[in-house]
Amino acid sequence: MTNMTSQDLLDELTRHVGFDGAVPARVVELVAHDGAWEGRLWEVLRIVAEDRDRMAFLSGGLHPGEVATWVGFWAESALDLDQVTAVVAAGGYDPEPFEVLASHGLLDRALRDDAGTTRRIDGELAGTWISDRFATTAPEEILAWAGQLPERAG
Repeated sequence: MTNMTSQDLLDELTRHVGFDGAVPARVVELVAHDGAWEGRLWEVLRIVAEDRDRMAFLSGGLHPGEVATWVGFWAESALDLDQVTAVVAAGGYDPEPFEVLASHGLLDRALRDDAGTTRRIDGELAGTWISDRFATTAPEEILAWAGQLPERAG
């Protein structure tokens, strides 16, 4: 097994681009076929590239540099892999506000409603709404907002 570096990630994404210059939907399968990768970048790539639309949304496009940059942002975050998965599944696209929530034990409360399903805020998935609203906000404001959310019953 080889620990994937940032350069390895970019090289692999670049090697597998399609005729249109975009990273293909099955990039994880193609990269896995090339070698036995391990490490945080590899695991985050698997989360981000689970779905092509998700990968494009999270990366702002499908060019190798875009995908590698955003996989790197998520990999460098303080979130564990389960937290990255939860945030991405809830539509989050910027790790920073979620790091604040997670470090204060408020991530699940912010992302899930009382039934355990992804919370919707003003009609949007919670992750998207939080990313839109708090991407450049001071931690205190994020925590003040989250502190007003009801605690989950279960």
